[in-house]
Amino acid sequence: MDRRADSIEDHGILYLTGAITSASSEVLARAILLANFKGRHERLQLIVSSPGGDVGAGFALLDVMEWSNIPIYTVGLGQVASMGLLVLMAGAKGHRVITPRTSLLSHRMWWLGAGTHAEHMAARREEDRSHERIVEHYLRHTALKTKDEVMKLLLRETDVWLDAEEAIRYGVADRIEGKARLLSGATP
Repeated sequence: MDRRADSIEDHGILYLTGAITSASSEVLARAILLANFKGRHERLQLIVSSPGGDVGAGFALLDVMEWSNIPIYTVGLGQVASMGLLVLMAGAKGHRVITPRTSLLSHRMWWLGAGTHAEHMAARREEDRSHERIVEHYLRHTALKTKDEVMKLLLRETDVWLDAEEAIRYGVADRIEGKARLLSGATP
């Protein structure tokens, strides 16, 4: 008798913990695409506890989340920062949950670079494009309506740390949930 153990992924629950890298983004993108191909889940639940990471890898994951025909509910735990925050915000509207003790960090991206003047100029062009993509993401996934609001409230010159209530006020998440019932597979 074949008695394989269930894995959490078999129930449509995915994890993004630690830094966002090309490897972690690929694992999640493959899991999302596979779930779409198999069609066994009405929704996926992505649990996010991440300090952020690689902007390009994060954008790739955001694109796959957007392409998914299966809604992706997101849950923020612990610390959700930088690109991890953009992933949390990309969850299905109405189903972006944070726990009461979640700390969220919004900030402008930063790059490290070396090279010739021409390489710096080319990199600067990509930095500007990436910044605009991030601002557009905030406009699509928060309650903020203008670029000026985004820049004033969430992408200031200094880091912006949000508690759970502030995250709800700005529309970064939809609700605060202190009970673990979401993790049991029950529909909220």
